[in-house]
Amino acid sequence: MKISYQCLCLVFLSVALFIKPVSAQPVNPFLVKGIVTDSSTKRSIEFATISILDLDHKVLALTYSDENGFFKSIVVSPGVYLLNISLVGYGQKSLPFSINPEKPVFDFGRLLLKPGANELNTVTITGTKQLVEQQPGMLIYNAEKDISNSGGTAADVLRKAPILNVDAAGNVTMRGNANLRILINGKYSGQMARSPGDALNMMPAGSIKSVEIITSPSARYDAEGAAGVINIITKKGQKNLSGTMELVAGNLEQAINPRLSVNRDKWNINSTLHLHRFRSKELTILERTTLENGQAAGKLFQETTSDNTNPHSSGDVQIEFTPDSLNLFNFSLNGWLGKWPQDKEQTNQKYSPNGYLIDVFQQRAQTDAPSKGIDVNLGYTRKFKKPGEELYLMMQHNRSVDVFNYNSLQTNIEQIPLYRELNYNRTNSNEWTFQSDYILPLAESGKHALESGLKAILRNGRTVYDVKESVNGQTEVMVPVLSRSDVFNFNQNVLAAYSQIKLKWSSGWALHAGARMEGTFIEGIQRDLGNSFENNFWNFVPSATIFKKINTNNNLTLSFTKRISRPSLWDLNPNINSQDPNNITTGNPNLRPEEVNQAELTYALQSDKDLFLNFSLFGRKTNNSIETIVKISENGVATSTMQNLASNAQYGINFSTSLALLPGWKINSNANVRYAKYRSGALDISNDGMAWGINLNSSVKLPDHYSVQFYGDYDAKSVTLQGFESSWFYYSFSAKKEIPAKKLTISLTTVSPFGSYLSRSEIVRAYDFESTSHNRYLMRSFRLSLNWEFGDLFKPTNTRKISNDDQKNTKTGG
Repeated sequence: MKISYQCLCLVFLSVALFIKPVSAQPVNPFLVKGIVTDSSTKRSIEFATISILDLDHKVLALTYSDENGFFKSIVVSPGVYLLNISLVGYGQKSLPFSINPEKPVFDFGRLLLKPGANELNTVTITGTKQLVEQQPGMLIYNAEKDISNSGGTAADVLRKAPILNVDAAGNVTMRGNANLRILINGKYSGQMARSPGDALNMMPAGSIKSVEIITSPSARYDAEGAAGVINIITKKGQKNLSGTMELVAGNLEQAINPRLSVNRDKWNINSTLHLHRFRSKELTILERTTLENGQAAGKLFQETTSDNTNPHSSGDVQIEFTPDSLNLFNFSLNGWLGKWPQDKEQTNQKYSPNGYLIDVFQQRAQTDAPSKGIDVNLGYTRKFKKPGEELYLMMQHNRSVDVFNYNSLQTNIEQIPLYRELNYNRTNSNEWTFQSDYILPLAESGKHALESGLKAILRNGRTVYDVKESVNGQTEVMVPVLSRSDVFNFNQNVLAAYSQIKLKWSSGWALHAGARMEGTFIEGIQRDLGNSFENNFWNFVPSATIFKKINTNNNLTLSFTKRISRPSLWDLNPNINSQDPNNITTGNPNLRPEEVNQAELTYALQSDKDLFLNFSLFGRKTNNSIETIVKISENGVATSTMQNLASNAQYGINFSTSLALLPGWKINSNANVRYAKYRSGALDISNDGMAWGINLNSSVKLPDHYSVQFYGDYDAKSVTLQGFESSWFYYSFSAKKEIPAKKLTISLTTVSPFGSYLSRSEIVRAYDFESTSHNRYLMRSFRLSLNWEFGDLFKPTNTRKISNDDQKNTKTGG
């Protein structure tokens, strides 16, 4: 035992000698603390950002106020510092203080924050927030801190956000599920309803402050969005006059993005304009074998090339009027227009069961696909004298026009015309939304509250489609196809009510539980054919979240929610798109909503040392699943449509982290592993398998205001109902130079510099066919952006807006 004690003493002495020269911190650091309170309601403020800065405004420590408004932070050495407090919806507060060995604890006591957008004395902070942050029920990606986003679009921003994936075609998924809702400042735009991919390309990355990724939406949100909700928070001026001008030039895209904000007394006006042009090129090789009794009955080989330029623009104006600290009026107007052609050239080869070539022809499709629309929002917020009591009234109106016309010409190998088809398709959409929310505090402290709300969505659409075709090879003479020409009128009304209770206890426990009842009333009619349908249904949607704050840096969350997914007008539209006569797509007016049950357990760590960690276990079960089903006719033509013929379940693990390896060098990464299982008794299909993905974002700050960044994203093979999609890899490099004296930033970004195309294959199988589609997307690009800023900083908007996140799918062209 004597030898053991001596060895143990030597070990402790060695460790002590090793640690002492490495650590520069004193044994007993100094402490700063206080309580943050609303100046008008006297209510404690939770999640205020507390920064301790030196006299050069460099961040030395960062923390947040808890549910009681209390905060504390460590200062490692005596001296004079600045305490900065900020929170969305409140003016920023900065206070000097000094600390010394005679006074090791500095207590600010109760600090009052004034609500409102005006800030007369702001502090310029040269430190940075973490790229990813955790708040109850959501992850926040601070996009403005990511230099590779300069000159890009919202699609580039979402590609780097935790949990999300954006493939080469612009499809956004969360944990492998594309059924999610994308909001902008809490509202759902008609622009998103048409096509999220197009809408994201219409939004410049420079206008985005942060992205909220909500994996388990509460009863406040519409029941739509099984995978979750994405809320994009835009920037907002906070000085009398501020703005930016961004110019973007590249081989695949060019853009002009001006932004202007005016803040005078009780008024705040923000406006953005986005002029964008980008090129999309895709090469596809399709090989499909038809089967009879398991044997090859024929083969189709297609080579398709599409190379299109998409010019578009969008603009937004937001006006807020704050007569006093208890009332807020807001108005916003958003408009967009653009062209989204899908021109393509195709070579078709058909083979007999013995492998002999029996037919060769070429197909050329020219399309005209303009789109335009407008959103109008009105809102009123009333805060009462009782702390935490608030009333929200909102109204939204959107109107849009989408056209998708194609002229498809089929020729033989000698370029002699064989067949021609014209399809004119015009869709008018009109929607009104009315919403009210009321929060009633159940305790003077504001920790407990009851929130309730009502909502009505009244939408209608009208699609006119007119098809003409040539007869007997005479392509100059077009004859109407009455069986494929009609007027489709569609109405969908949604009535909803919800209530949820929020409870917080001093022990660190919190409970959010509620339910939402939604009634959906759908009717549609094909005017000429006389076909009509009507679907009415009610859905009860419960949700619950249990939150445990273990300590200042650690917390656990357990949540359950039920969601639904309604079919959109594009899913129901019966117009047949046959610009490729071997691959036809059509809508299904008989679709019903799918139902999803989801549970999630999350552990989160967020320290004062630039370390963030989020670890989630999740499970999701979908019944009556809306899936794209492909069927083959006797002549080998594939028809794709959506049907309620399957169920699926997914279980997985998601891991996100952000850390500083060295001063100036930060890394954030996301990884997920999931198991998916698909079943369809009606089609006698069963498919399951593992899928995983990982991304890495690394940024380094260099001297003289230079910085560089690398981003890479790899996704392995993932299964689908009728097959699987292959793996793919996306990567980019960025460099930035800041010129603070002129408020100028120059950024250079390159995507896929070592390979022109990103490749991905899709395999689809059934008892009567096997199909393999090899897709190659042009990705190699170089983008130079110049950003000039005048006025002062920007901050996110904080008004509550309508979020119509209640429809499943999007427009996919015609």
